[in-house]
Amino acid sequence: MAEEKSESPELRGSPTPGCLILAAIIIVFGGLVVLYVVVGSIQNKKIDEFTQNEPAKLEAIVASDERTAATSAKLKQIEKAVSAGRSERITFTAEDINILIATLEVAKDFRGNTFIESIDSDGILAHMAQPLRKGIVSKGFRYLNAKFLLEPELRKRTFAFKVRDIRPAEGKVPIEFIKNYAVIDFFRIDPDNEAIKAHIPHLAAIYTEKDLVVVETKVATATE
Repeated sequence: MAEEKSESPELRGSPTPGCLILAAIIIVFGGLVVLYVVVGSIQNKKIDEFTQNEPAKLEAIVASDERTAATSAKLKQIEKAVSAGRSERITFTAEDINILIATLEVAKDFRGNTFIESIDSDGILAHMAQPLRKGIVSKGFRYLNAKFLLEPELRKRTFAFKVRDIRPAEGKVPIEFIKNYAVIDFFRIDPDNEAIKAHIPHLAAIYTEKDLVVVETKVATATE
């Protein structure tokens, strides 16, 4: 019987292959960490060009009791149309929306950082002071003080304001940042809110025209 060849003592139990693998892992993951830090640092510097350390002071929302009551009546009009199952068209001005932001619980996240300046066929122009974290390591916030062009969008369970453009107080916002901001979907009304749950299935459309936001209810079907 041929004598089996035994492994060389130098190779048997040698730590070299394991060390090479470990070194490769460290190099690859170390490179990724460095890349992440470098890219993050570059992005941070770019964001610094169009943000500030303090939030902008937005115009205060002041409305008379009569004006507030008139805006609330428009919401009641939607409720009545939904209850009756009829198609109706209800319109809201920029002032109406500012009043709703100031008074409705469902709009509380917009309170203090949003003021609606105008409305036209392109969308809603809102002056906003949006907080952004300073970076990967740094604590605290900087602020994107800008005019946001928002498009109201009706969805299956709620409605949202889709970001179409961002016009900062200083600098210029890259188009990639605007697209990412839109994807994150910040400006969405809570779909679990009871009023939203009750009325969204009965709305046909939400859109802007001239100086108005238009809400359309739809005719109830036999199954509703």
